[in-house]
Amino acid sequence: MTGSKSIPKVELHCHLEACFRVRTAREIGRSLGLDVPEDPERFRREWLITEPVDNLEQALKKFANIQKLWGSEETIERLTYEACEYGVEQNIRILELRYSPDFIRGANPRLSFEKIHEAVVRGITRAKDLDIAVGLIGIVQKILSPEDAARTTGFIIGNRESFAGIDMADMDIGFGIRRFAPLMEKAKQAGLHVTLHSGEENVPEAPQHVRVAVEELGAERIGHGIYIHRDPEVMDVVKRNNVLLELCPTSNLLTNSVPSISEHPLRRLMEAGVMVSINSDDPHLFGIDLCHEYDVVHSELGLTVEDFERINDDAAASSFLPQEERQRVWPREIRESPAG
Repeated sequence: MTGSKSIPKVELHCHLEACFRVRTAREIGRSLGLDVPEDPERFRREWLITEPVDNLEQALKKFANIQKLWGSEETIERLTYEACEYGVEQNIRILELRYSPDFIRGANPRLSFEKIHEAVVRGITRAKDLDIAVGLIGIVQKILSPEDAARTTGFIIGNRESFAGIDMADMDIGFGIRRFAPLMEKAKQAGLHVTLHSGEENVPEAPQHVRVAVEELGAERIGHGIYIHRDPEVMDVVKRNNVLLELCPTSNLLTNSVPSISEHPLRRLMEAGVMVSINSDDPHLFGIDLCHEYDVVHSELGLTVEDFERINDDAAASSFLPQEERQRVWPREIRESPAG
């Protein structure tokens, strides 16, 4: 598709830790003594995920090298600012970056949650003069113990002035996510919006996982949720609650959630009246960018400029950023957010 960069975009599902310039990753990696290949093909093979893996678990293991890059406050600030610059380069007007303080600290235990977050916020503050509205979503990993999940949730709530929302990500634990419902309720009561990774993996229970996320954990948006198309009742739940799906086509292909982009249910969901957005998920870990996603769904699914405008208007309305901040950068009038 020619001209995808000219389309004003909204990106609601982008993991900060996997949004990095390759040259910056090489520079930081070498400074840390890591084996960072000079050869581009070897770098792609050893550091990135550019071919489908067996499953989501295998994909998550590839994050190990990337995790080590976030080892100092200076590099965290730099990487965050460069992620904002990337957004401008892609003509993203509204960008929500999500990150996991546990993930960053996991390889860098000398960094406290507070130091990590302050560095991230400094990076975003440096980007305040760019033509983009940037917000943060804090991730609570599903694999955490109840005590650690409560600690991380408490940290995100304690910094609610700089977090727009909260998410639960990492390996799918199915209906076990119910145990975190009180934490999500506490976050909502503190004024945070809720989006949850759910319905991404190709398992029979996937639609019901999304129902639980919406009805029991209060999700206002769903990360992925692609398999709700198998259950009309769950699709009705999603539509009735004005829940938008944060779709990530190439991510779903590379984690083996769909066999091909042409078989991705994005268009099917749109035609059923489900609100969707198009996102890159882990752009540079996957060797892609958001314009690539627009090009590939145009080529494989036949989406038009008019489709993209509809998708982005829905995403702009569903963003967790304050209305005034969104409208400042968005070229069309934004309707009232379904999330309130």
